[in-house]
Amino acid sequence: MTPAHQIQPGSFVTAEIAGSPVLCLKVERHGRDFVNHYLVALEPSDDRRALALLYIDPDHPLTPVQGPTLAFGETTTAFPDIGDAFATPKGPFLKLRDEPKAQKVYAYVDLATGLVRPRMDRQTQGVIGWSVINR
Repeated sequence: MTPAHQIQPGSFVTAEIAGSPVLCLKVERHGRDFVNHYLVALEPSDDRRALALLYIDPDHPLTPVQGPTLAFGETTTAFPDIGDAFATPKGPFLKLRDEPKAQKVYAYVDLATGLVRPRMDRQTQGVIGWSVINR
């Protein structure tokens, strides 16, 4: 097990959530004087509209996982909803619910870097189909 602060954002990890191991994407939000660490639970994937940032302590133990990767499919002209990946001029992003204490309702994860960015849906170029595959 590795503390969350030692794992790069955008990494796949396994974390104990509600007593079960869950495949997650580890992401970070950088502020002026802080870094917040989050998980995005990718399993079970039956309800993507429930995807949200889950705050974790920087010392929370995580298990890095080698093998999973994100696969992208076709792009449609739809506007992104929660759980959708979408194309922007800066690359693909994932739209999620922000943490309950946040001032904003939505969070946007840059899938290339694993960093949370503000208001990226203003630049959307369409929704991209996505899935997690094991190599």
